[in-house]
Amino acid sequence: MDYGTFFFTNTASVSVFTVSICVLAWYNRRVTGMRWFAAAQVVGLVKLVLQGLEVKTRHTWISVVPTELYLVSFAMQWMGFHWFVARKPFRQERLWIPIGAVLASNTVTFLAKIPYTGNVINLTIVTLCGLSAWKLWKHQRGLFASVSRVAIAIVCAQGGVAAYRAVLTNLRYIRPGQAVQAQTDTAWLYSLVAAAFLATCMAMCEMWFLVTELQWELDRRAHTDPLTEALNRRSLEEVALRESARSLRYGNALSMIELDIDHFKHLNDTRGHAAGDCALQALVRCLNGMLRLQDSLARTGGEEFAILLVDTSGPEALALAERVRQTVAELEVPFEGDPIRMTVCAGVAQFNPTCNWEEMMRRADGAMYAAKRRGRNRVSARPDPEQSHADKRGGVALDELSLLPTA
Repeated sequence: MDYGTFFFTNTASVSVFTVSICVLAWYNRRVTGMRWFAAAQVVGLVKLVLQGLEVKTRHTWISVVPTELYLVSFAMQWMGFHWFVARKPFRQERLWIPIGAVLASNTVTFLAKIPYTGNVINLTIVTLCGLSAWKLWKHQRGLFASVSRVAIAIVCAQGGVAAYRAVLTNLRYIRPGQAVQAQTDTAWLYSLVAAAFLATCMAMCEMWFLVTELQWELDRRAHTDPLTEALNRRSLEEVALRESARSLRYGNALSMIELDIDHFKHLNDTRGHAAGDCALQALVRCLNGMLRLQDSLARTGGEEFAILLVDTSGPEALALAERVRQTVAELEVPFEGDPIRMTVCAGVAQFNPTCNWEEMMRRADGAMYAAKRRGRNRVSARPDPEQSHADKRGGVALDELSLLPTA
Protein backbone atom coordinates (compact mmCIF):
# COMPACT_ATOMS: atom_id res chain seq x y z
CA MET A 1 0.00 0.00 0.00
CA ASP A 2 1.31 3.45 -0.93
CA TYR A 3 0.95 6.60 1.14
CA GLY A 4 -1.83 8.18 -0.98
CA THR A 5 -3.98 5.04 -1.10
CA PHE A 6 -3.70 4.63 2.64
CA PHE A 7 -4.92 8.16 3.36
CA PHE A 8 -7.80 7.88 0.89
CA THR A 9 -9.15 4.62 2.33
CA ASN A 10 -8.53 5.74 5.92
CA THR A 11 -10.31 9.05 5.36
CA ALA A 12 -13.30 7.24 3.88
CA SER A 13 -13.64 4.82 6.80
CA VAL A 14 -13.08 7.52 9.43
CA SER A 15 -15.73 9.69 7.74
CA VAL A 16 -18.27 6.88 8.09
CA PHE A 17 -17.50 6.38 11.77
CA THR A 18 -17.50 10.13 12.42
CA VAL A 19 -20.92 10.62 10.83
CA SER A 20 -22.32 7.60 12.70
CA ILE A 21 -21.05 8.75 16.09
CA CYS A 22 -22.18 12.34 15.48
CA VAL A 23 -25.69 11.14 14.59
CA LEU A 24 -25.80 8.98 17.72
CA ALA A 25 -24.58 11.90 19.82
CA TRP A 26 -27.22 14.19 18.29
CA TYR A 27 -30.08 11.83 19.08
CA ASN A 28 -28.74 11.19 22.59
CA ARG A 29 -27.76 14.75 23.52
CA ARG A 30 -28.21 14.17 27.25
CA VAL A 31 -25.34 11.63 27.07
CA THR A 32 -22.58 14.21 27.41
CA GLY A 33 -19.82 11.63 27.07
CA MET A 34 -21.02 10.75 23.59
CA ARG A 35 -20.77 14.40 22.58
CA TRP A 36 -17.12 14.41 23.66
CA PHE A 37 -16.53 11.27 21.60
CA ALA A 38 -18.22 12.86 18.58
CA ALA A 39 -16.08 15.99 18.94
CA ALA A 40 -12.97 13.82 19.16
CA GLN A 41 -13.97 12.04 15.95
CA VAL A 42 -14.59 15.31 14.09
CA VAL A 43 -11.24 16.73 15.19
CA GLY A 44 -9.54 13.47 14.24
CA LEU A 45 -11.14 13.58 10.77
CA VAL A 46 -9.99 17.16 10.19
CA LYS A 47 -6.50 16.14 11.32
CA LEU A 48 -6.53 13.25 8.85
CA VAL A 49 -7.59 15.46 5.92
CA LEU A 50 -4.86 17.99 6.70
CA GLN A 51 -2.33 15.21 7.08
CA GLY A 52 -3.27 13.95 3.64
CA LEU A 53 -2.80 17.44 2.19
CA GLU A 54 0.59 17.70 3.85
CA VAL A 55 2.25 15.77 1.03
CA LYS A 56 0.95 18.25 -1.61
CA THR A 57 1.81 21.54 0.05
CA ARG A 58 4.71 23.03 1.91
CA HIS A 59 2.76 25.48 4.06
CA THR A 60 4.09 25.47 7.61
CA TRP A 61 0.67 25.43 9.24
CA ILE A 62 -0.26 22.27 7.32
CA SER A 63 2.66 20.54 9.01
CA VAL A 64 2.07 21.73 12.57
CA VAL A 65 -1.74 21.73 12.85
CA PRO A 66 -2.47 17.98 12.25
CA THR A 67 -0.28 16.81 15.13
CA GLU A 68 -1.83 19.39 17.45
CA LEU A 69 -5.35 18.35 16.43
CA TYR A 70 -4.37 14.75 17.13
CA LEU A 71 -3.54 15.73 20.70
CA VAL A 72 -6.82 17.65 21.06
CA SER A 73 -8.77 14.57 19.91
CA PHE A 74 -7.11 12.46 22.61
CA ALA A 75 -7.99 15.08 25.24
CA MET A 76 -11.63 15.01 24.12
CA GLN A 77 -11.56 11.22 24.22
CA TRP A 78 -10.35 11.44 27.84
CA MET A 79 -13.28 13.74 28.68
CA GLY A 80 -15.69 11.20 27.21
CA PHE A 81 -14.21 8.41 29.32
CA HIS A 82 -14.45 10.57 32.43
CA TRP A 83 -18.14 11.29 31.87
CA PHE A 84 -19.08 7.65 31.34
CA VAL A 85 -17.13 6.01 34.16
CA ALA A 86 -16.43 8.67 36.81
CA ARG A 87 -19.94 10.16 36.97
CA LYS A 88 -18.88 13.31 38.80
CA PRO A 89 -18.14 16.92 37.80
CA PHE A 90 -14.70 17.75 36.49
CA ARG A 91 -13.08 21.18 36.34
CA GLN A 92 -12.19 21.27 32.66
CA GLU A 93 -9.50 23.89 33.07
CA ARG A 94 -7.43 21.23 34.86
CA LEU A 95 -7.14 19.46 31.50
CA TRP A 96 -7.37 22.21 28.91
CA ILE A 97 -4.91 24.67 30.45
CA PRO A 98 -2.04 22.11 30.32
CA ILE A 99 -3.14 21.04 26.83
CA GLY A 100 -3.13 24.68 25.71
CA ALA A 101 0.36 25.13 27.16
CA VAL A 102 1.59 22.06 25.27
CA LEU A 103 0.06 23.30 22.00
CA ALA A 104 1.64 26.73 22.41
CA SER A 105 5.02 25.17 23.22
CA ASN A 106 4.80 22.91 20.19
CA THR A 107 3.93 25.80 17.87
CA VAL A 108 6.82 27.93 19.14
CA THR A 109 9.40 25.16 18.94
CA PHE A 110 8.14 24.08 15.50
CA LEU A 111 8.36 27.58 14.02
CA ALA A 112 11.78 28.01 15.60
CA LYS A 113 12.82 24.71 13.94
CA ILE A 114 14.10 23.33 17.23
CA PRO A 115 15.18 19.65 16.92
CA TYR A 116 13.07 16.93 18.54
CA THR A 117 9.99 19.15 18.57
CA GLY A 118 7.85 16.08 17.78
CA ASN A 119 8.42 14.83 21.32
CA VAL A 120 6.24 17.63 22.71
CA ILE A 121 3.09 16.19 21.11
CA ASN A 122 3.98 12.50 21.01
CA LEU A 123 4.96 12.25 24.67
CA THR A 124 1.86 14.21 25.71
CA ILE A 125 -0.31 11.75 23.77
CA VAL A 126 1.43 8.86 25.53
CA THR A 127 0.71 10.57 28.86
CA LEU A 128 -2.96 11.09 27.98
CA CYS A 129 -3.29 7.45 26.97
CA GLY A 130 -1.84 6.45 30.33
CA LEU A 131 -4.23 8.78 32.17
CA SER A 132 -7.19 7.39 30.20
CA ALA A 133 -6.23 3.81 31.03
CA TRP A 134 -5.84 4.73 34.70
CA LYS A 135 -9.22 6.49 34.74
CA LEU A 136 -10.96 3.51 33.16
CA TRP A 137 -9.24 1.04 35.48
CA LYS A 138 -10.01 3.07 38.60
CA HIS A 139 -13.71 3.47 37.89
CA GLN A 140 -14.59 0.25 36.07
CA ARG A 141 -17.71 -1.17 37.66
CA GLY A 142 -21.06 -2.77 36.90
CA LEU A 143 -22.28 -2.62 33.34
CA PHE A 144 -19.26 -0.58 32.21
CA ALA A 145 -16.70 -3.12 33.42
CA SER A 146 -16.41 -5.05 30.13
CA VAL A 147 -16.29 -2.06 27.80
CA SER A 148 -13.84 -0.31 30.14
CA ARG A 149 -11.43 -3.25 29.97
CA VAL A 150 -11.55 -3.28 26.17
CA ALA A 151 -11.03 0.50 26.09
CA ILE A 152 -8.03 0.13 28.41
CA ALA A 153 -6.42 -2.32 25.99
CA ILE A 154 -7.05 0.02 23.04
CA VAL A 155 -5.72 3.21 24.69
CA CYS A 156 -2.66 1.33 25.93
CA ALA A 157 -2.02 0.19 22.36
CA GLN A 158 -2.55 3.76 21.13
CA GLY A 159 0.00 4.96 23.66
CA GLY A 160 2.41 2.28 22.45
CA VAL A 161 2.04 3.41 18.82
CA ALA A 162 2.56 7.04 19.82
CA ALA A 163 5.70 6.06 21.73
CA TYR A 164 6.98 4.10 18.70
CA ARG A 165 6.36 7.09 16.44
CA ALA A 166 8.26 9.29 18.91
CA VAL A 167 11.23 6.93 18.64
CA LEU A 168 11.05 7.00 14.81
CA THR A 169 10.91 10.79 14.87
CA ASN A 170 13.96 10.98 17.13
CA LEU A 171 15.91 8.57 14.94
CA ARG A 172 14.97 9.70 11.44
CA TYR A 173 13.05 12.98 11.45
CA ILE A 174 14.71 15.11 14.07
CA ARG A 175 13.88 18.56 12.71
CA PRO A 176 10.29 19.88 12.44
CA GLY A 177 8.66 19.29 9.07
CA GLN A 178 10.91 16.41 8.06
CA ALA A 179 8.16 13.85 8.66
CA VAL A 180 6.55 14.97 5.42
CA GLN A 181 9.38 13.15 3.68
CA ALA A 182 8.40 9.82 5.25
CA GLN A 183 5.98 8.70 2.51
CA THR A 184 8.37 5.95 1.43
CA ASP A 185 9.33 4.91 4.98
CA THR A 186 7.79 1.48 5.54
CA ALA A 187 8.09 1.67 9.33
CA TRP A 188 6.41 5.08 9.37
CA LEU A 189 3.59 3.90 7.12
CA TYR A 190 2.98 0.78 9.22
CA SER A 191 2.79 2.92 12.35
CA LEU A 192 0.10 5.01 10.65
CA VAL A 193 -1.78 1.84 9.68
CA ALA A 194 -1.62 0.64 13.30
CA ALA A 195 -2.88 4.02 14.55
CA ALA A 196 -5.75 3.93 12.02
CA PHE A 197 -6.72 0.39 13.04
CA LEU A 198 -6.77 1.34 16.71
CA ALA A 199 -8.82 4.46 15.94
CA THR A 200 -11.39 2.23 14.24
CA CYS A 201 -11.47 -0.08 17.26
CA MET A 202 -11.91 2.94 19.54
CA ALA A 203 -14.82 4.24 17.43
CA MET A 204 -16.58 0.89 17.86
CA CYS A 205 -15.77 0.98 21.57
CA GLU A 206 -17.33 4.44 21.86
CA MET A 207 -20.53 3.07 20.36
CA TRP A 208 -20.34 0.25 22.91
CA PHE A 209 -20.20 2.85 25.69
CA LEU A 210 -23.41 4.43 24.38
CA VAL A 211 -25.20 1.07 24.07
CA THR A 212 -24.18 0.23 27.64
CA GLU A 213 -25.42 3.61 28.86
CA LEU A 214 -28.78 3.14 27.14
CA GLN A 215 -29.07 -0.39 28.51
CA TRP A 216 -28.42 0.95 32.01
CA GLU A 217 -31.02 3.68 31.51
CA LEU A 218 -33.66 1.20 30.33
CA ASP A 219 -32.90 -1.08 33.26
CA ARG A 220 -33.15 1.84 35.67
CA ARG A 221 -36.49 2.93 34.23
CA ALA A 222 -37.82 -0.61 34.47
CA HIS A 223 -36.92 -0.81 38.15
CA THR A 224 -37.62 2.69 39.46
CA ASP A 225 -40.56 5.03 39.86
CA PRO A 226 -40.19 7.79 37.21
CA LEU A 227 -41.34 10.62 39.49
CA THR A 228 -39.35 9.96 42.66
CA GLU A 229 -36.66 7.55 41.36
CA ALA A 230 -37.38 5.24 44.28
CA LEU A 231 -37.68 1.55 43.44
CA ASN A 232 -41.00 0.39 42.03
CA ARG A 233 -43.03 -2.50 43.46
CA ARG A 234 -41.58 -5.04 41.05
CA SER A 235 -38.04 -4.17 42.12
CA LEU A 236 -39.05 -4.30 45.77
CA GLU A 237 -40.32 -7.84 45.25
CA GLU A 238 -37.00 -8.89 43.71
CA VAL A 239 -34.99 -7.37 46.57
CA ALA A 240 -37.36 -8.76 49.22
CA LEU A 241 -37.14 -12.29 47.78
CA ARG A 242 -33.35 -12.13 47.79
CA GLU A 243 -33.06 -10.67 51.29
CA SER A 244 -35.68 -12.97 52.84
CA ALA A 245 -33.79 -15.97 51.40
CA ARG A 246 -30.59 -14.60 52.91
CA SER A 247 -32.34 -14.08 56.22
CA LEU A 248 -33.54 -17.68 56.24
CA ARG A 249 -30.09 -18.99 55.34
CA TYR A 250 -28.01 -16.98 57.78
CA GLY A 251 -30.53 -16.07 60.43
CA ASN A 252 -30.10 -12.31 59.92
CA ALA A 253 -32.89 -9.99 61.02
CA LEU A 254 -35.03 -8.37 58.33
CA SER A 255 -37.67 -5.68 58.85
CA MET A 256 -39.97 -3.49 56.82
CA ILE A 257 -41.46 -0.05 57.29
CA GLU A 258 -44.62 0.99 55.46
CA LEU A 259 -45.08 4.78 55.12
CA ASP A 260 -48.10 6.79 54.02
CA ILE A 261 -48.37 10.59 53.73
CA ASP A 262 -51.24 11.93 55.83
CA HIS A 263 -54.04 13.79 54.02
CA PHE A 264 -52.22 13.61 50.70
CA LYS A 265 -55.47 13.87 48.70
CA HIS A 266 -56.25 17.12 50.47
CA LEU A 267 -52.83 18.47 49.45
CA ASN A 268 -53.48 17.57 45.81
CA ASP A 269 -57.00 19.04 45.87
CA THR A 270 -56.04 22.34 47.50
CA ARG A 271 -52.62 23.07 46.00
CA GLY A 272 -52.58 20.99 42.84
CA HIS A 273 -50.83 17.85 41.69
CA ALA A 274 -47.58 19.75 41.17
CA ALA A 275 -47.48 20.34 44.92
CA GLY A 276 -48.16 16.66 45.54
CA ASP A 277 -45.36 15.64 43.19
CA CYS A 278 -43.00 18.07 44.90
CA ALA A 279 -43.92 16.60 48.30
CA LEU A 280 -43.30 13.04 47.10
CA GLN A 281 -39.90 13.92 45.67
CA ALA A 282 -38.91 15.78 48.84
CA LEU A 283 -39.97 12.83 50.99
CA VAL A 284 -37.83 10.42 48.97
CA ARG A 285 -34.82 12.72 49.20
CA CYS A 286 -35.34 12.95 52.96
CA LEU A 287 -35.64 9.17 53.35
CA ASN A 288 -32.60 8.46 51.17
CA GLY A 289 -30.59 10.73 53.42
CA MET A 290 -31.54 8.64 56.45
CA LEU A 291 -31.10 5.15 55.00
CA ARG A 292 -28.02 3.00 54.52
CA LEU A 293 -26.77 1.85 51.14
CA GLN A 294 -27.98 -1.69 51.80
CA ASP A 295 -31.55 -0.57 52.57
CA SER A 296 -34.19 -0.36 49.85
CA LEU A 297 -36.83 2.34 49.41
CA ALA A 298 -39.76 1.70 47.06
CA ARG A 299 -42.88 3.57 46.08
CA THR A 300 -45.69 1.02 46.36
CA GLY A 301 -48.70 3.28 45.75
CA GLY A 302 -49.71 6.87 45.13
CA GLU A 303 -48.41 8.22 48.44
CA GLU A 304 -47.30 4.93 49.98
CA PHE A 305 -43.70 3.80 50.40
CA ALA A 306 -41.99 0.68 51.74
CA ILE A 307 -38.54 0.52 53.27
CA LEU A 308 -36.79 -2.86 53.48
CA LEU A 309 -34.17 -2.88 56.22
CA VAL A 310 -31.58 -5.67 56.10
CA ASP A 311 -29.82 -6.85 59.27
CA THR A 312 -32.34 -4.83 61.28
CA SER A 313 -34.55 -6.11 64.07
CA GLY A 314 -38.10 -4.96 64.76
CA PRO A 315 -37.17 -2.61 67.65
CA GLU A 316 -34.39 -1.06 65.55
CA ALA A 317 -36.78 -0.55 62.65
CA LEU A 318 -39.33 0.95 65.03
CA ALA A 319 -36.76 3.45 66.31
CA LEU A 320 -35.83 4.39 62.73
CA ALA A 321 -39.49 4.82 61.80
CA GLU A 322 -39.94 7.21 64.72
CA ARG A 323 -36.91 9.24 63.61
CA VAL A 324 -38.35 9.37 60.10
CA ARG A 325 -41.72 10.55 61.44
CA GLN A 326 -40.12 13.32 63.45
CA THR A 327 -37.87 14.42 60.59
CA VAL A 328 -40.73 14.55 58.08
CA ALA A 329 -42.92 16.48 60.54
CA GLU A 330 -40.18 19.15 60.76
CA LEU A 331 -39.63 19.25 57.00
CA GLU A 332 -40.57 22.35 55.00
CA VAL A 333 -40.69 21.82 51.26
CA PRO A 334 -40.35 25.06 49.23
CA PHE A 335 -43.19 25.47 46.74
CA GLU A 336 -44.42 28.67 45.09
CA GLY A 337 -43.52 30.84 48.07
CA ASP A 338 -45.63 28.81 50.53
CA PRO A 339 -43.75 25.81 52.01
CA ILE A 340 -45.44 22.42 52.03
CA ARG A 341 -45.58 20.69 55.39
CA MET A 342 -46.59 17.08 55.82
CA THR A 343 -46.69 14.22 58.27
CA VAL A 344 -46.58 10.48 57.80
CA CYS A 345 -47.91 7.36 59.43
CA ALA A 346 -45.62 4.37 59.58
CA GLY A 347 -46.09 0.68 60.26
CA VAL A 348 -43.25 -1.67 61.20
CA ALA A 349 -42.97 -5.45 61.05
CA GLN A 350 -40.10 -7.94 61.35
CA PHE A 351 -39.64 -10.92 59.06
CA ASN A 352 -40.83 -14.23 60.49
CA PRO A 353 -38.90 -17.29 59.19
CA THR A 354 -42.12 -19.34 59.24
CA CYS A 355 -43.83 -16.93 56.85
CA ASN A 356 -42.90 -15.27 53.58
CA TRP A 357 -41.94 -11.65 53.02
CA GLU A 358 -45.45 -10.78 51.77
CA GLU A 359 -46.76 -11.60 55.24
CA MET A 360 -44.23 -9.19 56.75
CA MET A 361 -45.42 -6.52 54.31
CA ARG A 362 -49.07 -7.18 55.17
CA ARG A 363 -48.36 -6.83 58.88
CA ALA A 364 -46.43 -3.61 58.32
CA ASP A 365 -49.29 -2.32 56.17
CA GLY A 366 -51.80 -3.26 58.86
CA ALA A 367 -49.74 -1.49 61.50
CA MET A 368 -49.62 1.63 59.32
CA TYR A 369 -53.41 1.71 58.96
CA ALA A 370 -53.75 1.15 62.69
CA ALA A 371 -51.59 4.25 63.21
CA LYS A 372 -53.86 6.21 60.84
CA ARG A 373 -56.96 5.16 62.76
CA ARG A 374 -55.38 6.53 65.92
CA GLY A 375 -55.06 10.03 64.58
CA ARG A 376 -52.24 10.30 61.96
CA ASN A 377 -48.61 11.34 62.42
CA ARG A 378 -47.91 8.12 64.30
CA VAL A 379 -45.78 5.00 64.21
CA SER A 380 -47.08 1.52 64.95
CA ALA A 381 -45.36 -1.86 65.08
CA ARG A 382 -47.09 -5.19 64.72
CA PRO A 383 -45.33 -8.28 66.15
CA ASP A 384 -45.28 -11.49 64.19
CA PRO A 385 -48.32 -13.78 64.61
CA GLU A 386 -46.54 -16.33 66.79
CA GLN A 387 -45.41 -13.65 69.22
CA SER A 388 -48.89 -12.14 69.26
CA HIS A 389 -50.50 -15.54 70.14
CA ALA A 390 -47.89 -16.16 72.80
CA ASP A 391 -48.69 -12.80 74.38
CA LYS A 392 -52.38 -13.67 74.43
CA ARG A 393 -51.73 -17.05 76.00
CA GLY A 394 -49.74 -15.28 78.65
CA GLY A 395 -52.71 -13.07 79.46
CA VAL A 396 -51.47 -10.03 77.52
CA ALA A 397 -54.15 -8.92 75.05
CA LEU A 398 -51.76 -6.92 72.82
CA ASP A 399 -51.95 -6.97 69.05
CA GLU A 400 -49.88 -3.88 68.39
CA LEU A 401 -47.10 -1.83 69.88
CA SER A 402 -47.32 1.85 69.02
CA LEU A 403 -45.32 5.00 69.38
CA LEU A 404 -47.32 8.20 69.73
CA PRO A 405 -45.85 11.48 68.54
CA THR A 406 -43.87 13.24 71.19
CA ALA A 407 -45.12 16.56 72.44
